[in-house]
Amino acid sequence: MASELKAPVKLKLKTTIRQSETEAETYELWSEGTIVQKRDQTYLQYEEVQEDKHIRSTLKFGNNEAVILRNGDVKMRMPFLLNHEQNGHYDSEFGALPIVTYTKDMLFEPHDSKTSGRFYLNYDLIIGGQSVGDYTLEINYSEGK
Repeated sequence: MASELKAPVKLKLKTTIRQSETEAETYELWSEGTIVQKRDQTYLQYEEVQEDKHIRSTLKFGNNEAVILRNGDVKMRMPFLLNHEQNGHYDSEFGALPIVTYTKDMLFEPHDSKTSGRFYLNYDLIIGGQSVGDYTLEINYSEGK
């Protein structure tokens, strides 16, 4: 399995949410994690802490599709396929909420070192048949310790 890579990385996640009639909101998160490359897929694994909730996140991506998986205090599966709608779910203490994503743009730019690069995603998040916002996710990752 010489084609596998597993290495520590530093991550900067930037999420921008645009909802009609409101100003865009931007959130940034810095984290440390692991990059794993198997076959044609890249996995970024990291932990988020939000309001005392610990969330283990995995972003699995290729060139035209991706999925964000969250486990721990928040459970979520959010798939993305360029120019298509995809069904996912968000589980909370109130139950499971079906969600739909429509991916408008996706870009994966690995750097030569393979342990650094950029992943960009722009999508509509649809809940109950209504768009709840235009989301942009940008992840920059570089070699960690």
